[in-house]
Amino acid sequence: MSSESTTLVPNVENESTKPKRLPRSAKKRLRYERILQQRKQAHKKKKKRISSNDPSSILLPSNSTDILTNQGIPVTGKIFKRAANERLAEINRESIAPIICIDCAYNESMSTKELASLARQIGRCYSSNRRSIKPVQLILTNWSNDSLLAQECRRVNKGFDNFQIIRNDKSIHESYPTEHLIYLSPNAEKQLTEINEQNIHVIGGLVDESVRKNMTFGVCQDKNIACYKLPIETYMEHSINGGTYNQILSINQVFDILLTYITTKDWEQALKKNIPERKGWVIKNKSDSDENKTDIV
Repeated sequence: MSSESTTLVPNVENESTKPKRLPRSAKKRLRYERILQQRKQAHKKKKKRISSNDPSSILLPSNSTDILTNQGIPVTGKIFKRAANERLAEINRESIAPIICIDCAYNESMSTKELASLARQIGRCYSSNRRSIKPVQLILTNWSNDSLLAQECRRVNKGFDNFQIIRNDKSIHESYPTEHLIYLSPNAEKQLTEINEQNIHVIGGLVDESVRKNMTFGVCQDKNIACYKLPIETYMEHSINGGTYNQILSINQVFDILLTYITTKDWEQALKKNIPERKGWVIKNKSDSDENKTDIV
């Protein structure tokens, strides 16, 4: 019985369809292109959000600049910066807005690291003011252009010397009548329940990582300046989720709370929006907050 020999034929189809391994350089290039595409998509989403829903895209009145229409239009980027800076310049020139001061009298009490943090917070205050629907006059008192704080402000805030901020080398009590000064301090006994825009509200320019108590409060007592704390206890209570429960806020957080209240006349909105969740404070029930309201300033 004869047997026919069979010849094995290689599977050409399988070998041709088997994916080839890419060299390392090609893998890196593909990874880079994928990351770049993701960034482009994220940028498009952010740009779309800003132009439609984001509150930072605000309506600026056009009476101070000819780059906007008479109706006011949402603006961003270079157009926004130009319009906002012109608006702040007019406010400072005409003195037609409430005044919030940052008292830079504590430089000697801070380390270089703390001064750098203060410089960043001043930059955030300026950014918030520039984007606000109702901006204020932002004034730095006890200011020195040659101080370490000024150097840090220039280092961490691009274009700081061109910021529309009033810089005053005099102290608070030398610059304004004492009876119109309201100094904010977490150590104060009385709570601020309303903002009189004829008064000058002062935030102590102090970043204290060691949390030394009563520094700003002590200054108020020495100079006979009215001292108040934010009405956190009136409108808020401790969260069941826990937190630090302290009332020590950064300078820009205090500034944003004042700025939001000036715009909305709503303490609940101002506090809820600007106090970090990690502090452990939440808005009280309406009935509870009404019972705890104190005298109006």
